[in-house]
Amino acid sequence: MKIFLTSFKFDGIEYTGPNIFAQNWEIAKAIAESQGLKIDGELEAIHSEDFLNESTEKVGKDFLQELNKERVLH
Repeated sequence: MKIFLTSFKFDGIEYTGPNIFAQNWEIAKAIAESQGLKIDGELEAIHSEDFLNESTEKVGKDFLQELNKERVLH
């Protein structure tokens, strides 16, 4: 299963859309079109190393708490 990232426009503003989980690009494209979405790309990986720096080089609970501090939920 692959993850496809989408977006959509509403009142002239582009928003991030829902992720589509599909076997391939063709299926994801068909789903996106039926929902009025545009496929922006395929998610390949998120590496935990990308989140590490001198202040967050902690493991376990301390590391997760540090990540959640910088997270904004809407």
